[in-house]
Amino acid sequence: MRRKTLNERDLRALRIFRAAAQAKGFAAAEKQLNMTKATISRQIKAVEDSLGCILCVRGPQGFELTQDGQTALRYAQEALDALDRIVPAVDAARGMISGAVVLGMSDNVIGNPAGSIQRALDELGTMAPEVALTLQTMPSNSLINALLERELDLVIKGIHHVHPRIASLRYLELFEETHKLYYVKSKDADGVARKPASLPIVFRAAQPFVEDAIAHGYRRGPEAIGMESVAMLIASTHYVGILPTHYANMLKPILPLQEVPKSPFYSVPIYAITNTSRPLSIAAEKALELLLRSHGKRYK
Repeated sequence: MRRKTLNERDLRALRIFRAAAQAKGFAAAEKQLNMTKATISRQIKAVEDSLGCILCVRGPQGFELTQDGQTALRYAQEALDALDRIVPAVDAARGMISGAVVLGMSDNVIGNPAGSIQRALDELGTMAPEVALTLQTMPSNSLINALLERELDLVIKGIHHVHPRIASLRYLELFEETHKLYYVKSKDADGVARKPASLPIVFRAAQPFVEDAIAHGYRRGPEAIGMESVAMLIASTHYVGILPTHYANMLKPILPLQEVPKSPFYSVPIYAITNTSRPLSIAAEKALELLLRSHGKRYK
């Protein structure tokens, strides 16, 4: 039986396969790869012929990896990551930091006086101008999935104590974010001032602070995805909502936000999170080190 081997052309095809698998389909990978679906399909078919197996099923029902495809993807990721580390490693031996870093973070953290993310990015840009940095703001529940799927090198997000931690991830605390209940003063149709305690609360899925407020008597209101959506609903004057205190303070010059009297006080730690199953590149490790240092933490 002919021994199966992979050549340079197969490595290129495996990169295309990895991109299609991460995008969960050929159509979604077209723009990323700057290739047509026909070209992507042809490249993946070529590497399937080299391996002697089917890597993915594609058709009207959608895109799905086969068991062989899942195995191939896992090892392709490791091999391609190793190849991508060669040039940065040679550069590092000459005292230069290079390579790509893809950082994901929650929205609206920039105004937190306890946070120094921008200072860390400033230092990274100054000491390592050859690093290709990509910064993505994503919904909180998408960040961890993207990290596990190796689409991100590093994530910055809040982790509530009630949420279970994933064993394969490393959590390094940076700073804390405080939250309170806010509303905008208004009157009902009879001209009577609305009491904030009588207003329904803007609901956010998987947000334990909202669940706590509901448990203490607030009615559930409309659902919002993203901090700005919460603020917009509060601005409508018909709802109360939970916002980070720093974000509310940023909005006050343009929105007459009021803190609900005797508002409960919530706190959530913000972490830098990495995937321990994927070794950090030299550039990503430096970015993490600077993030920790800018928040008075030591990198171990």
